[in-house]
Amino acid sequence: MSATPLQSLLQIDVLSRDMRTLVESILVLVALMGAFAVRRRKRAVTATTFLLLSGSALIDAGSRFIPNDLVSQKTAVAAFVLFLFGLIRLVLEFVDSVTRRGKVHFSSIFKELIMLVLWFVVVMVVLYTDFGVQPLSILTTTTVFAAVLGFALQETLGNVFSGLSLSIGRPFEPGDWIRSGTHLGQVKGIAWRATTIVTRANERLEIPNSVIAKDTLYNYATGYVRDEISVGISYGVPPNHVREVVLTLLRDVPQVLHDPPPEVLAWNYSDFAIEYRIKYAIVDYGAQEHVRDRVASSLWYALRRHSIEIPFPTRTVHVRDAGRDEDEKADAQFERELMTDLRQVDWLRGLSDDELRLLVPTVSVRQFGAGEMLMRIGEPGESMFIVRSGRAEVQGRTADGQIRHLAEIGRGVVTGEMALMTGEPRNANVRAITDLEVIEMDREGFTRLFKEHPDAAASIGDIITARNRERLEKLASGDTLDGKGGPHRWLINKMRELFDF
Repeated sequence: MSATPLQSLLQIDVLSRDMRTLVESILVLVALMGAFAVRRRKRAVTATTFLLLSGSALIDAGSRFIPNDLVSQKTAVAAFVLFLFGLIRLVLEFVDSVTRRGKVHFSSIFKELIMLVLWFVVVMVVLYTDFGVQPLSILTTTTVFAAVLGFALQETLGNVFSGLSLSIGRPFEPGDWIRSGTHLGQVKGIAWRATTIVTRANERLEIPNSVIAKDTLYNYATGYVRDEISVGISYGVPPNHVREVVLTLLRDVPQVLHDPPPEVLAWNYSDFAIEYRIKYAIVDYGAQEHVRDRVASSLWYALRRHSIEIPFPTRTVHVRDAGRDEDEKADAQFERELMTDLRQVDWLRGLSDDELRLLVPTVSVRQFGAGEMLMRIGEPGESMFIVRSGRAEVQGRTADGQIRHLAEIGRGVVTGEMALMTGEPRNANVRAITDLEVIEMDREGFTRLFKEHPDAAASIGDIITARNRERLEKLASGDTLDGKGGPHRWLINKMRELFDF
């Protein structure tokens, strides 16, 4: 028996008959081992490809045992066709693997379409060369059959051509977050019939390509995406104040971009409130829900902390405990609570009740959410804070400009007193670790105290100086504050100048 077409393709037709059979047997074994190696694994080359190659070699080797020469010849031709099918799949799957490794957008539609075209060409050539079938007659029959099939499969073909259009136009790529109609998810790939997306609930959706092609398509992979929330604020709060409060809290949300900057727009005058649209940009749309939760939560704390009312549902937030009556009994009880909290501070503990009462009218109770900043290095220090509940982290700046952790503070600890007493800028960052409630004290109360009891300034100065010296030691700085006769004298002079006593 002469060499088969497959043996001629493999360049083993010059070998003896037995050697050709041996080579084909080895090819079958190698292909079967390849199919076994890639089974149940997400590989670029599938087991089907190796089965086609091994099957074609096995059929070709077995054709020599068929006694009828015509049947043996046609069987060898069929083996040749199967081998070419496997070879085409192998090449296209390898190209697909290379493009995916390079993160190039490569739809499976093109791979499958090229495969079908090449298979059709192979079949046409074999039919013409080995069976004598005329291509024109095949094309005529195929055209009539295609017309009937196309009429019956209009919707399916519509999805196919829509998929081709999406692959050529590339309105999205795998990994992009898109919205089509009511469907929102991350693109996994485009196939003949449908585009696959995975929703936030980890639901796998197969959306027909024709539906995506007809609907308006939103693609959120554009570098950054704007998101927004709305809130109603009382008419009694100036819009500029609202804008300042909201922009400050957005600055502390890590996922919110500073460029483009966030916006706070006074949008509408409703029956109960001024409606504001808070717009900000994020990079990863997949984190949109978590970022919105962080913004909305921080907004509640910020509005409550600044005594800004959200009228509907009506919530009145006072600097003192909301919901307490304004009668004298409630005021007296609240005053006793505040004085108890003030005595937790070491340098206020020695003051008499009368001296503490001078401070109480200027005290405010504030709330901060976890992660929010109470104060920043370089800001003007117009108030100080006493921790009522929760924990916060204190950071300072070293001589080489690095920000370093100094301490973790809790109930009864005071922070910000140095800047309050001297008028100097803040020299530390303080960030809430947990939800935090603090007592805020400004200069007005201390102005009254020092004017009526100047000796209180000296005792307070002693303790503050000792605390500041400890802070400087932690920052590895042995310098005095500015060399004006030592830290204590400098501090007292600053306090006399600032509080005018």
